[in-house]
Formats: sequence, C-alpha cells, structure tokens
Amino acid sequence: MIASYFNLTNSVSDWCTANFVKLNIAKTHVVSYTRKTNFLSYEYQLCHAIITSTSSIKDLGVFFDSKLHFHTHVNYIFSECIKLLGLIRSITYRFSSLESLYVLYFTLVRSKLEYASVVWNYITSTVANKLERIQQKFASVCFFRFSLHISYNYTDSLEKLSLQSLNTRRHHLDALFLVQVFRGLKSCYSLLENVSLHVPPSNLRDFSLSGVCPSNKHCPSARCTCAANAVSKDLDIFAIGTVSVNHISHVNKQKVGIN
Repeated sequence: MIASYFNLTNSVSDWCTANFVKLNIAKTHVVSYTRKTNFLSYEYQLCHAIITSTSSIKDLGVFFDSKLHFHTHVNYIFSECIKLLGLIRSITYRFSSLESLYVLYFTLVRSKLEYASVVWNYITSTVANKLERIQQKFASVCFFRFSLHISYNYTDSLEKLSLQSLNTRRHHLDALFLVQVFRGLKSCYSLLENVSLHVPPSNLRDFSLSGVCPSNKHCPSARCTCAANAVSKDLDIFAIGTVSVNHISHVNKQKVGIN
C-alpha cells in the first residue's frame, strides 16, 4: 500500500513538472485518520519535499481531526459564534423589534452553527450541549428584553419565541439531506448504496420508509436514514413541491401540538 502511494505521488510530481505546474507544499498536509493510540507513521514526500503531518485539517470550512470527533470544528464555531452573539447583543441594545434580532441571529450565528452539519453531526451529547448554550444565550437576551414579566426557562422560551433547539434542527437537516438525495437535488452515491427503500405490505401506521445496511449502522447514512424515517411518517417526502428544513420543522411542530 505504501509503495502504491509513493508511485502515485511520483506520478503527480512528474505530471506537474512536465506541465510546469508548481505545487504549494506549505499548504499540503498529511492526516492519518485512526482512533488507535499507537499507529504507524511515515514521512510522505511530494515533489521531493516532505509533507507536514498534522492532526487536524480544514476542508471547505469544516475541521477534520484525525479521530473524526470534530471537537476542533465545534470549538472553532463555538468561539466564532459566541463573539458574534456578543456583538449582536451590544449593537441591538436599543432595538425594539424582536424580528431584527432574529434576522441578525439567523444570518450571522445560526447559519455558522448549522453549516455542513450533515458531515459533523456525529457528536456527543456533551459537545451538542456546548453548542446549545449559544442559542440559550440568544433566547435569554430576547426573553428578558421583551418578556420581563415572565420567569425564564429555556424550553418554554423556545416555544414562545417560535424556535427549535439546535439539536432538533440538525436532526431535520439530516432528514432533508436524504430527501434531497432521493429527489436527485444533491449527489451522494455512497448514501444511495447504503440506503434502501421499503415497500409496506399493507397500510401500516408505523412504518419505516427506508433502511440501511446493518454493516453500516454507525455511518452518517444510517443517521440520515433514521432522521428521514422520523419525519416521513408525517410528511410525504416524494410529493411534488419543495421541501425545506423549515417545512419539516413546521410539520414536526404540528405533530407535537396534536399529541
């Protein structure tokens, strides 16, 4: 395997030399994805230069750590969003419109908290609670500025502010991703290979629309499948029309209200 890697890097190096393409070795890194304490480490070379090894790398806005725990990414977005939330709190001190706070929070903060969540949503409850603290702070700001006569409780404030927890929204984004893949709006061949559609033998009230290969039950495909099964019981994901995370959230709220 190592020999084939060296042959591949040599081929890339030769192609770059022949086509007068200069690679930036300083921006090239090697990450070994494993959760083992002791693992084999090699010095990889490209264009006759040693590639720097690192435990975390940023790709398209997401930090991938060597153990795929995404702690580095969560810490990064938490730090960025807590600063932005502090800025919003300062500049809106004299605002009298709750909608203005919503626009700033949704645009500057929540968008960062939910960016590419399908990739990194496989996080522990402790890490998820850390991210939830950001929305708790935002809810408390809104609540105390516009509802001082009512005692504050985060769960109750979400209902009064017409918000959902970040964990619930990430769950709905997982479901939305699978729906978009099934509709051909997004491309993910690995998900289609792992997920299968079920045809009910009769008109059953409790039925799982899709299933995942048992050998891949811990992969992101399984997580998205479980999320889609949860919402498909109250939402026709193949119906004509657009389906958004707000649409899924609205259907879920109606279900909770009926129950």
